Amino acid sequence: MLEEKTMASVKFLGHASFEIELGGRIIYTDPWWDAKPLKMERLVPPGIQAESIRKADLIMISNEKPDHCDKFDVQRVQEKTFAQVLAPDPALAKLELNPKLRMTAYQGDSFHNMGLDITVTKAKQPQSQYPAGYIVSAEGKRVYFAGDTYDFFEMHEISVDVALLPIGGRETMDVISAVNALKMLKCTYVVPMHYNTFKMIQANVREFEEKAKKGGRAEPVLLRVGESFSF
Repeated sequence: MLEEKTMASVKFLGHASFEIELGGRIIYTDPWWDAKPLKMERLVPPGIQAESIRKADLIMISNEKPDHCDKFDVQRVQEKTFAQVLAPDPALAKLELNPKLRMTAYQGDSFHNMGLDITVTKAKQPQSQYPAGYIVSAEGKRVYFAGDTYDFFEMHEISVDVALLPIGGRETMDVISAVNALKMLKCTYVVPMHYNTFKMIQANVREFEEKAKKGGRAEPVLLRVGESFSF
């Protein structure tokens, strides 16, 4: 029997943070919603504040860096919502969480939780202690959150509806390598992320859109901070 497909959505919250609605669950990726961080100038403000979140089921964190794992934001959301937190050990080590609501992400693991099928993927990022990406699926829809990563050969094995890919360069894929990743991935839509938040990761998103369309492997969806996309 074929799995029935229902609508799902992705909302861009800035940098590498998204709100994903899938299978009746609300998932947040890489919470970092500090509009004025101390150690860097944030050029594009976040699309949400932790205080405004009323419901969350799962928080997925890709690595331990402060712009992907903000202790205040993660803990504030979990305290209010009792969301489960899935993250590599170096990220979990930064957080003070209810032990019952934390799960360690190991590359290659797959499991079923809260009606969601979750696979922890490889991420290629030597500057992180243990980077990870995630494929999450429910009700016939699949989303790949790449996290901080360069392109890698095993992307050939990933087949999803939506891929969330970094394009800003400097310790992640840039525009060219993200387009190369699309040649390996099997995805219907691609949403660029992790660009233009700081001066050091500035990228021409229109160039990415043009090159991705020319490749014809996936339809690029450019989201401004705060915008949503349903699929």
